[in-house]
Amino acid sequence: VVSAFPATAPERVKQDITGSLHLQNPVTVVTGFDRPNLFFRVVKRKGGKETDNSILNYVKRHEDESGIIYCATKKNVDSVCELLLQHGILAGRYHAGLSLEERKESQDDFTYDRIRVMVATNAFGMGIDKSNVRYVLHYNMPQSLEYYYQEAGRAGRDGEPAECILYYSGQDVITNQFFIENSQENQELDPYTAQIVKERDRDRLRKMTYYCYTNECLREYILKYFGEYGSSCYCGNCQNCLTQFEEVDVTEYAIGLIGFVAACRQRYGVNVVLDTLRGAKTAKIRQYRMDEVPQYGQFAKVPAYRMRQVLNYLLMHDYLSVTDDTYAILQLTKK
Repeated sequence: VVSAFPATAPERVKQDITGSLHLQNPVTVVTGFDRPNLFFRVVKRKGGKETDNSILNYVKRHEDESGIIYCATKKNVDSVCELLLQHGILAGRYHAGLSLEERKESQDDFTYDRIRVMVATNAFGMGIDKSNVRYVLHYNMPQSLEYYYQEAGRAGRDGEPAECILYYSGQDVITNQFFIENSQENQELDPYTAQIVKERDRDRLRKMTYYCYTNECLREYILKYFGEYGSSCYCGNCQNCLTQFEEVDVTEYAIGLIGFVAACRQRYGVNVVLDTLRGAKTAKIRQYRMDEVPQYGQFAKVPAYRMRQVLNYLLMHDYLSVTDDTYAILQLTKK
């Protein structure tokens, strides 16, 4: 008997497992992805001391509780851990740059409550089954929802309420893109397979990024990603469901964006399209002579963040798409 037990596998991964293990008509059991006791929130990370203070204040408010703070890099792990220690918080760190003995000591200290907070990269995960983790904070956005949900899911395993907070910055996208393009594992694959893996990882990163922007129920977004469709789009236990959003008519901006993508024959990426419409004076705009097109500066008075919000909405709802190339190009969809 062969059994395969993934933690959080969307449909495509299930098919990969079946194919890789050459399983013939296997029995598939899905126990469900929903964790009703977890509260999900996304916080826009402004960087520097402001983010550090936000993390520090959160940990201080929960000083009697166990928590995990995930960071994308070893450097961030070291700096965040040092910050907590400087303020008298019992914290440990865990990343691949530490010796096996150091990592084991940190893990044991966390498991047996000798420290309250573990600051770690995604190296900290396998076999971690501490039931009383009350919060998981992500100092950086992970590469995919699979990674995020596995890491966030280490909170509240005792069934009691727990918080999962993701601090997001646009820089996280750039960092993760770098990781994808320079993956050591990909370099060991043949060129054809490596390209397929890169395209898959870029797509996962886009969907992770959309999670940080969406106004929809965060829990519903996660469950849909894993192929689980609920009866309601309101969970009542995430930031978006408890937020009063203002509905704004952005038809004019949407038409402008889609029209320009069509007019330039779907040849440019997000930044060139947005910079052209906003009348930016960048070297790339001059290089491509985009300051000579009729649409240049069409939305010069519209804030950059608003245009990016509209573009993200069009991408999330399949009015536009981006290619899976290194330099992602905006394209029109059938919709």
